[in-house]
Amino acid sequence: MAEEDDDPFAHTRMTLGEHLEELRKRIFRSVLVLAICFGIGWWQVEPIAGVLMGPWRLAVERINTELVEKAEKALAAHPETPRTEFFTSEDPAKAELKDRIDTRLTTFAVGDSFFFALNIAIYFALFVGSPFVLWQLWQFVAAGLYRHEKTLVSLYFPFSVLLFLAGVSFCFFLVVPVGLYFLATTISLDKIRPMLGLGQYFDFLSTMCLSMGLVFQLPIVMIFLSRIGIVDPRTYSKYRGHFLIAALFVAALLTPGPDWYSQVLMTIPMLVLYEVGALIARFSAKPRRHGGARPGATR
Repeated sequence: MAEEDDDPFAHTRMTLGEHLEELRKRIFRSVLVLAICFGIGWWQVEPIAGVLMGPWRLAVERINTELVEKAEKALAAHPETPRTEFFTSEDPAKAELKDRIDTRLTTFAVGDSFFFALNIAIYFALFVGSPFVLWQLWQFVAAGLYRHEKTLVSLYFPFSVLLFLAGVSFCFFLVVPVGLYFLATTISLDKIRPMLGLGQYFDFLSTMCLSMGLVFQLPIVMIFLSRIGIVDPRTYSKYRGHFLIAALFVAALLTPGPDWYSQVLMTIPMLVLYEVGALIARFSAKPRRHGGARPGATR
């Protein structure tokens, strides 16, 4: 009994062969679940695509609304101009523009539609199946962790998932629609008409959302580093200016294309999250600074 207390891994120790067999089982289960999720995603690709195109529709509807207002002002300033110059009907109740922006995305190659559907199914499988895959990974890794290490992971992991989902949602419902609108109206619509391809849109959407989900992990990383004693919380305040430069650099790397507007939309949340992480880290680290002993020093 004393030996078991001294050795926390007494019940989980396995031979190399047993470790490999356990890993094989975990991988097989994960691949099976991901394959099932992929099949569901491919089966429901139409409704999922409709949801994913939501940010583009919001941006286009905003543009068309402004075009209608602009046309109405032009008609009010020049009453002699026939309404059909701008609209499809002379009826004032019908405000359908003749040259409105299409909410549908465009294909530029034969396989664009197929690869768009394929990407949807793959990302759906990863998004829906990742909780099970992470659980399998945790079950394999946890056997080799000490009790305090398991406690830390169990404490931080749920918040990490919630922050990732919050970052993706924030980007999908706010950053991407606003970014698309701004990028499409940088030059007057009298001179250009925005047309976006399926591949271009999916690359922009996926890169922005995944990047923002990772950016939202910043407070968790900061708090964790302070809790385990690697970084003093006062360091965050000291290097605030340095972080601003780093945030601009990271945003430039993560955002697709050279547009500064998307970079600003990603940098601002990073700065806010940095301040939140620094504040929480300072308060959560107080007991350890005065306690004299680091958490987890005893196993």
